[in-house]
Amino acid sequence: MREASLLAGFQRGAISIMAAVGLSVAIGAALLAVDLGSLFHERRHLQTVVDNAALSAVNDPAQASAIALDAASQNGFVVDSTSGSALEVVPGRYDARARQFFPGGAPALHNAVQVTARAQQPYFFALGSRQVTATATALRDDQAALSIGTAVADIDTEKSILLNALLGRLLNTSLNLSAVAFQGLVDSSVRLLDLVNAHARIGTVEELLALDMTVGQLLELTARALERNSLLGVDADVIGTLDLLALRADGNLQLKLGDLIKTEFASGNQAAEARINLMQLIALSAQVANGEHFLNLPALGIDLPGLLKLDVALTLVEAPAIAIGPAGQDPQGNWLTSAHSAQARVKLDLLVGELLGGVVHLPLYVEAGAGDAWLEAIDCRYPRADSQVMIGARSGTARAYVGEVNPGAMSNRSTPATVSPATILNVLGLVTVTARAMVEVPAGNARLSFNGPFDSDNTQRIEGLATAGLFDRLADDLVLDVNLLGLSLGLGDVLSPLLALLSPVFGVLDSLLAPVLSLLGIQLGVADVTAFDLRCGAPQLVR
Repeated sequence: MREASLLAGFQRGAISIMAAVGLSVAIGAALLAVDLGSLFHERRHLQTVVDNAALSAVNDPAQASAIALDAASQNGFVVDSTSGSALEVVPGRYDARARQFFPGGAPALHNAVQVTARAQQPYFFALGSRQVTATATALRDDQAALSIGTAVADIDTEKSILLNALLGRLLNTSLNLSAVAFQGLVDSSVRLLDLVNAHARIGTVEELLALDMTVGQLLELTARALERNSLLGVDADVIGTLDLLALRADGNLQLKLGDLIKTEFASGNQAAEARINLMQLIALSAQVANGEHFLNLPALGIDLPGLLKLDVALTLVEAPAIAIGPAGQDPQGNWLTSAHSAQARVKLDLLVGELLGGVVHLPLYVEAGAGDAWLEAIDCRYPRADSQVMIGARSGTARAYVGEVNPGAMSNRSTPATVSPATILNVLGLVTVTARAMVEVPAGNARLSFNGPFDSDNTQRIEGLATAGLFDRLADDLVLDVNLLGLSLGLGDVLSPLLALLSPVFGVLDSLLAPVLSLLGIQLGVADVTAFDLRCGAPQLVR
């Protein structure tokens, strides 16, 4: 009995010890939980502080530090070096494609702000304290859309003849559209989002740009997109014109829209709202689809005094592009959003009229270098029309010749063309006239400032040092060599009537070819730069 009593006493003592130990562990765990909970609470508070500070500061990166400090104080965070609390604010550039923040750099290129907060959180029950840190990066994704050298303005009957020939050749068909039909295309536009919504199997701009399609399918998709938005006042005749072009376009002309519209640095939502002019979309997509093909435009049907025939041959060394995206440069110094006009070679063969029983043949050759435009800065303001878009631009150098170009020049894009004097008149080998001329318009450079409204009419022009019409200047530079082979004709008997034949032709070539070249994205010695869309993005956290 006594042994049983002793055993019970030992058990009660062991339970007491175990209870004491368990209570101590529970109390320790509770104290640790309080300290950990305090650290977690402080960490969450700091994250709220830096999130709000970064979102506020990114609206004005130039004043980021002051704005972030003010936002932090409104959330109960006070910078105090004695207590170990600090706030670090770093403006920089966020690369959406690389998903990386690059601190510093040129202030004009800042589109993001990174804010880091640090605070010493003392333990309530343990000894000492622990540093708590939180970081947030905010991005304001302002984006604009630009083009260079692709504007076609008012269309008249003579221009429509040229455009029918060119667009028909690009689509590998014959066209007879009216000037009114062309003007409808010039005056209309479509959003990338409209094209996405009209397609049954895609849901994003990225999928649209990567889609393989024919030019006809693109035009049909555009017509259906405009049809879905017919309440916006799109003319039914424009939709009818698109349907006709879609039906007539060569089914072998294929492209990716992403080869024409550059949006690699643009977020999908921003690029989706950009509006693309229909004439640009049709002509430029047809050029991209034609690729290496050589374009020949015989018998354009132009009615000019003394002009018997005009043939035009075109080679696009480099296709044009339009671009949508943010301002600034990547870490390698490349502009994030840039567009270029077509680099092209143009050969013109004109039969001008008869003189001394022979036909005057005038060969002309034009080289147009690609112009470039790049998006330097965006300053979004309210109202949006007061916003400012800064675009740097360079027009392409243009050279025009009177002379014969080497036979392979229009098909061999890898080698430069050579031009030699041309025999423009040969009367039975007795009277020959040789002509040569060369005029160069150097590239112009400019930094252009655009305010709203941001649409297809928001265009500015830059030009090189020479501003006169290229063909007029070519006529002034013309050198004629006459070989009479012993005939008693004075030079005036040949040159005076010859110049009388050539002068009116030179005088109108600029106005006749301008709409054709502009449709190809080419301007002779000038560049028309358009800021046709602006999207001011709301601040967003990216890290």
